[in-house]
Amino acid sequence: MKIGIDFDNTIARYDSSFRRTALANQLISQEWRGRGKTELRDYLRTLPEGEQLWMRLQGQVYGKFMHQAEIMPGFVEFLLKCRLRGHKVFIVSHKTEFGHFDVEQTSLRIEAMKWMESKRFFDPDFFGMEKENVFFADTREEKVARIAGLECDCFIDDLPEVFAEKTFPDSIEKVLYGSSPPGTTIKSVLSLCSWEEISHHLLGISAGEEEKSLMELMTSFPIEAIEKVSGRGNSRIYKVRSKDGSSYALKIYPGSDAAGRSRLTTEYNAIVFLRGHGFAALPELVSKDENSNLGLYSWIEGSPVDTADQTALQQAIGFISRLHQISRQEVNSKILLASEACLSLVELVRQVEARLQRLQAVSGEFPSLREFLEKEFQPLWQDVTFYAKEEWPESSKTGDLPECYRILSPSDFGFHNAISVDGRLTFIDFEYFGWDDPVKLTADFLWHPAMQLAPEIVSKWQNAMLDLFADDPDFARRLNVAMPLYGMRWIMIVLNEFLPGMAERRRLATGGEVYDEVEAQRLQLQKAALFIERVTKIQANTVVFADNKAQ
Repeated sequence: MKIGIDFDNTIARYDSSFRRTALANQLISQEWRGRGKTELRDYLRTLPEGEQLWMRLQGQVYGKFMHQAEIMPGFVEFLLKCRLRGHKVFIVSHKTEFGHFDVEQTSLRIEAMKWMESKRFFDPDFFGMEKENVFFADTREEKVARIAGLECDCFIDDLPEVFAEKTFPDSIEKVLYGSSPPGTTIKSVLSLCSWEEISHHLLGISAGEEEKSLMELMTSFPIEAIEKVSGRGNSRIYKVRSKDGSSYALKIYPGSDAAGRSRLTTEYNAIVFLRGHGFAALPELVSKDENSNLGLYSWIEGSPVDTADQTALQQAIGFISRLHQISRQEVNSKILLASEACLSLVELVRQVEARLQRLQAVSGEFPSLREFLEKEFQPLWQDVTFYAKEEWPESSKTGDLPECYRILSPSDFGFHNAISVDGRLTFIDFEYFGWDDPVKLTADFLWHPAMQLAPEIVSKWQNAMLDLFADDPDFARRLNVAMPLYGMRWIMIVLNEFLPGMAERRRLATGGEVYDEVEAQRLQLQKAALFIERVTKIQANTVVFADNKAQ
């Protein structure tokens, strides 16, 4: 098979580079909350001479600062699989020699080739591509002519305009990397949202010796045996045994979080930070590869925590108590916000409504979802937000929670992310680690669908958190008002099953196991309905907690 691939924003990813370069040029401040290249572009275009500012920034990012670019998550595995199967890969990029308004006249093409060389594109022991298979074009028309001349079987691009060119050959399969913009109608274009999905579509799922060979290439680690670990919804996890008999956990991350941050880098740095502060109940670090988007950790031979007892609860409380102590010591640290941090009422409401809009956009395809949103969710959401706007403490209603009251949060903390070794818990999964409101940590512990907690465990957790964060005078009141909001937020999360590409992600995470999309959606709607009942009961009471500290 001959596979053609675009370069910018298809292979090379620039989101973090755009932000860093914009900061260096003082175009944005450290407090700017936008996400990704598109939001930055839209913001700059609102400024005087914004279009020129944007074009100048592009020239710097694609030229002088090309070395800051990252490989798109999942691309390494795709290209290595192509190599193992003998498919021929071409890179065809619409890239002029120099950037707009670039006074330094840095060659964009030379910088792109240097970047590919640094990422081992032309290393015969890795990707093994030929430099002669990389092409640059001055115009889109020239790019399409090159694609046609190469007689590709398929071409992958992030811009639908390329496929819309009249001269684009009908015989070439068109794969759009990402979602089609609203109103886009281009004949025979398949939209896939990740390289994992593209790989599955074109090459299928690796198994057996091919999978072992892939992992050896990606890790440069001699693997004797490899076993897929089931039960993880996002990242793929394998138990690998080395030639010397040692076992490790190999984790392949699905990509960035909602803010465009690397989950691998976030988790790896979080474990480094926590271990540096004396935390032992964590996996040990072995190595990481940001190009391959994988981390290698010690293998923990234990069992999941199916039932939370008092001993497990005390270990969880102790873990958070230690985090609280460190947070007060590290209040000025440069650790970023947690993924989807909620530091104000305004931000919490915005996040829920953004998720609601995404579900509404697809609800026309799912009558049961549309009916649930219109008749169950939205009326209750109006009541919940009205109450919250009246009762939320002014200290964090519209502005962010003061830094002195924040916590360094795992952001997905609970027994579902713990392994028991003879009753002693090791906590895992720090992909979303960072600063957040401890109210979110407290509420998510109780709302997470995987956390089936007995009433006495719920009560002790609540009271322990009220004691722990008593230095924040608004903590109890904020938690009381926030509980229904976080329940509504979790309804939106469990309904992610209806979003485009989710079924494919589930299949990939489970290694291609049978996955009934319709049944999964039905079950998630049932869960959402149960959440509605819980929120309604909480909302019916002006105070959530029986403990008088919440009054």
